[in-house]
Formats: sequence, C-alpha cells, structure tokens
Amino acid sequence: MMNPVMLPVHAAPLIGRPSSAPKTLPARDMFSEHVLNDLNHMLTRQYTVYAEAMKAAIAAEVGIPLNDYKALEYIMEFDALPTGQLAQLLDLSASGVSALIKRLTEAGYIKKGRHPLDKRITALYPVESTCAPLMRRKEQALELNLREVARHNPNQLMAVYDFLLNNANNMRYSTNRWLDLNSLVSRY
Repeated sequence: MMNPVMLPVHAAPLIGRPSSAPKTLPARDMFSEHVLNDLNHMLTRQYTVYAEAMKAAIAAEVGIPLNDYKALEYIMEFDALPTGQLAQLLDLSASGVSALIKRLTEAGYIKKGRHPLDKRITALYPVESTCAPLMRRKEQALELNLREVARHNPNQLMAVYDFLLNNANNMRYSTNRWLDLNSLVSRY
C-alpha cells in the first residue's frame, strides 16, 4: 500500500526543468479513493490544525495575542489590506479591529496609508523590519522539514512545490473575490 504522505513523483528529475514543460501524469490507479481521501483529510484538517497551533506557539513566544499575529499574516500576505477586509477576515467588529490596529501600530508592526487604487480607503501595510523576524520564525520551523524531503527525494519536493503554488494561486484568487464581493455589503 502506498504511504499517503508520499506524493507520486515523475520518473524524470524535475529540478531545472522549465515550468512550461509538459508534465507526465501518473497512472490513474495511483490516485485511489483512499489516497485522495487521506490527502483531503491532511490538507483540510490536520495541516490546518497544526498550522494554527504553530501560530499560537509563535504568538506566545513573541508575546503578542494570537489574533494580532494572524492579522500580521494577513497584512503581510495581501497587498494594501483595507481595514474593513481585515475585520472581515478575523470576524471582528469595527471597534475590535480598531483596537487591534492601534496595538499593532503602536508596537511598530504596521502602518496605515491610503489604498493605491482608492485613496478614500485606509489600507494597512506591514513594517518589514519589524514583521520579518516574526515570519522568519515560522518559516524556520517548516524549512527543516523541507530540507529533509529535498535531501531524500528532490522530485517529491518539486511535486509538492507545484501543487502548493497552483493551490495558493487559486486560494488567493478565491479569497480576493470573496473579500471584494463582501466589501460591497457592509456588516457594520
């Protein structure tokens, strides 16, 4: 039986191959219902739970509330994040997000400015010099695992890379669409 954590890999090495090159798909029977269900479970439940636990540990380690840490992740990921969208992502009231923004601004993590596309909107921007060490802490934890996979099977790492890149792009598009649609209807 195939280990559900071991993703199928291509026979030819992928390193150095241009991303536009055609990729051979593995045989259909490699993707049994069991493997697909395991992958779905790992990505939608286990990975999410442990990623959230890692966020809680890092937030505690650096001495900031978990919601503040999550807000920083959103602000660093989305370009010029409007305050209303941050409230929506964290499910906070207008006063709750105002208090959070005040804490992060006073601590030097973020700054406010005008949105580049609509000057009427207040957007939040990370202060890179203050935020970078926080994000580096999270990246270091994952980097050890990635280096181990790369050492044993670089093709597997490239398969994971391709999957995550495509998935992240799709998720970013869906999230931005959701935020844009919901910003048309105010909750507050």
